Amino acid sequence: MNGDSTIPSVDALFEDLMHPNPRIQEEACLILSENYREEALPRLLDLFCHHDPKVYRAAVKGIGFFGSDAFDPLIDLYATTVNQTARRCCPKAFVQVFKNFPDQPFPDSVMQMLEQGIEDSDMVVVQGALMCLGQIGKQQFKSEEAIQILAKSLSSQNVALIFSASQALADIPNPLAEDALRSLQDNNTDPLIQEAAQSALARLQNLLNSKH
Repeated sequence: MNGDSTIPSVDALFEDLMHPNPRIQEEACLILSENYREEALPRLLDLFCHHDPKVYRAAVKGIGFFGSDAFDPLIDLYATTVNQTARRCCPKAFVQVFKNFPDQPFPDSVMQMLEQGIEDSDMVVVQGALMCLGQIGKQQFKSEEAIQILAKSLSSQNVALIFSASQALADIPNPLAEDALRSLQDNNTDPLIQEAAQSALARLQNLLNSKH
C-alpha cells in the first residue's frame, strides 16, 4: 500500500490479495469491500477455484466483509460449481460473513443451503456448514431453525456427522439444544453415540452453569 490517500486500483488490490502476508491480504479485502463492491465480489468468488490454498482462503475471508451482498452469489456458486474447492469454500465464507456481521439475520435461502451442506458427500463441506449453524444457533435470529437442523442431523446414519453435530449443539446455550442431545442419548444403543451424547451434554451443562 502506498502512503498517499488515493485508493489503489482493483487490480492492485487483487495483487495484494496474492501477497503471503495475511494482514496485507485483509487490508486489500477491506478496501475492495468499501470501494469496489460490485466489481470485486464476483472476482473474489472466482478465486474460490484457485489452486493455491493461501489465495482461496484469503478470498473466503475477503467475502466476509461484503455482508448480505454475498448471500445470493454464494448460494448460486454452491449450487452450480463443479469445482470441489469452491464448494468447500462456500459454507466457510458464510462463517466469515457471520463473524463480521453477527447481528445480521441470515435469510431462509441461506439456512436451506446450510441444511443441504450437512448432507453433502464431502466432509469438509459438512464441517463448514455445521460450524456456521453452530454460530447461528447462538444468535437471536434463526437460532431455533439452526438448532432444529442440527437436531435433525442427529438421526443420520453417518456417525461422523452425528459426532460433529452433537459437538456443535454442545456450544449452544439453549434448552432446545439440550433436549436434542438428551433425545440422542436416550434413543441410541450404540455405545459410541451414547458417549458422544454424554460428553456433549456435559459440555453444554458447564456452559449453561457458567451463564448463571
